[in-house]
Amino acid sequence: MLVVVDTLRADRTSVLGDDPATTPWLRAAGARGTVFCQAVAPASWTIPSMAALFAGRDAAGNRHAAHADAPALAERFRQAGYATVGISANPLLTADNGFARGFESFVVAPAASVTDLRAHPAELRAWDAEALVARALREAAATPRDQPLFVWLQLMDPHVPYDPANESLAEPQPGWSEPRAQAPHWDAWRPELDEEQAALLGGWRRAYDGQVAFADRALARLEHNWATVRNGKPLLALTSDHGEGLFDHARNADSPRGPGPLGEAYDDHGEQLFEESLRVPLVLLGPGVPAGRRELRAVPTRDLGATLLRLCGVPAQLRALPLSDDEPAPGLLFGTGTRGWFVRAAEHVLLAPYPERLDRPGVAPWLLPVAPGRALLRQPDQAEREPDVARALQQALQDWLSAAGDADAPPPDPATLERLRALGYLR
Repeated sequence: MLVVVDTLRADRTSVLGDDPATTPWLRAAGARGTVFCQAVAPASWTIPSMAALFAGRDAAGNRHAAHADAPALAERFRQAGYATVGISANPLLTADNGFARGFESFVVAPAASVTDLRAHPAELRAWDAEALVARALREAAATPRDQPLFVWLQLMDPHVPYDPANESLAEPQPGWSEPRAQAPHWDAWRPELDEEQAALLGGWRRAYDGQVAFADRALARLEHNWATVRNGKPLLALTSDHGEGLFDHARNADSPRGPGPLGEAYDDHGEQLFEESLRVPLVLLGPGVPAGRRELRAVPTRDLGATLLRLCGVPAQLRALPLSDDEPAPGLLFGTGTRGWFVRAAEHVLLAPYPERLDRPGVAPWLLPVAPGRALLRQPDQAEREPDVARALQQALQDWLSAAGDADAPPPDPATLERLRALGYLR
């Protein structure tokens, strides 16, 4: 079972901290399995990230469809005799974008955009975590118990719009849902928050935390009821396609400014490549997974599919995640957003704008220290102080792009463009 909780930041869960109140089920699951403490998404928005995970390839270009030239994860499971079920609340992960490949049963949210969901709360709740978990259990019950089953479940709850019905799940808790005691600083924004801005920021984060808590509660129900529909314990993987900004950084210098008191801040994902947009939770548990293990090295979520195949005994010539200290982890991680690439080493990450942006005021590559802990706020640019590191990572990025050969992916079709615009990726 592959569960992807869309837009879930690593540091807004309990698996990386000491506060068990955020995601108690996920925290307990991590204690029973393996937690990858520095899991990095291959892209800061959904389509290239999920395409990379399903194909076991990097997201080198700003892809708008799944890799058609590589077998998809569900295709590999189906060829091995598995029943395959795909359930997604994200309206971008459609069949016409290549995400239905290999699934015998496939359903994706019918809403064309987040705007549609915001206008119809009943429709939003028809595709929330509780509804999708119930559907997954029904699909599992309809599959013969002696047939192996692969289920992909993509929850959308922590993505805007936030369902106000879940506000009660996000009571203020010091350190994770109250406004920060000391306001974060943005070099491209106001140095301090006034009372109205602080209240809005705190409410926004509480709403996000409420959605995360709601999804965690639904997933606890999924695991609890699994034994009623299937034999044995499932092999379960939980991750996210990307994180979320939550106003931790200002917008890019060449981004349009939004309306309202927080309009110049950056609240979401896609266009930026800071830690909060790329660091995601990654937990594995079940047969063959070491229990109580915490992998501290950085790993890409693109290797998760190959790991599931390996644990299920399905052959695939793909790089898998390390399940022991003796297995290697990649030294460099690469990926993309809607406006640039990143290359991440053990101590530094280089954020490189797409070439067409480099002539715009305030736009330049940034060299930042890696922040593997809970504090993901921006550090000062170190490119001038450590030019050798910046040059080495820039060369590694160029080598990677040359080897990938797909940085110039074709533009999206009109329907996908409209979905992207409605979801806030295009402004």
